[in-house]
Amino acid sequence: MGLRCIHCGSEVKKLYVQYSPGNIRLMKCENCKEVADHYIECEFMIILIDLILHKQKAYRHLLYNVLTQDVIDAKGILWKSSLSYLMLDTCIFF
Repeated sequence: MGLRCIHCGSEVKKLYVQYSPGNIRLMKCENCKEVADHYIECEFMIILIDLILHKQKAYRHLLYNVLTQDVIDAKGILWKSSLSYLMLDTCIFF
């Protein structure tokens, strides 16, 4: 499974081009002409807030573009995010 656009879900080749260690350029999706994944520039706290607010784009970023990389423990993050989603979802009812 490759990298995907968070807006339309179509596959993209790259999410960004890195010119130098602090200088990146986000790539646009060929299908919808939007920036493929703008969460790459965001801090983790902003992504966490968007996950708590149940924004679909934040979940797509996490599932498609972060968990596919081999540098992280995908199984641990998946379990933790699933558990936190269920806890936050049950808090809505109380």
